Amino acid sequence: MRYPDKIFSKANLFQSIWNTEYLNEDNTLNVHISNLRNKMKALGPDEEYIDTVWGIGYRLHKAED
Repeated sequence: MRYPDKIFSKANLFQSIWNTEYLNEDNTLNVHISNLRNKMKALGPDEEYIDTVWGIGYRLHKAED
């Protein structure tokens, strides 16, 4: 939340959360992001909270003014 414009790589997120080396073929992070998105849908079904940046990672969705 401190860095709304920052794109977090999958490796960076994985290492920060689980404190272990990220393996490119590991689907663990994708499953957790999917679960977070599903839980956040309960807060606002028409809102997006996490954007996928293909080939890089994820970032927080910018709210349109």
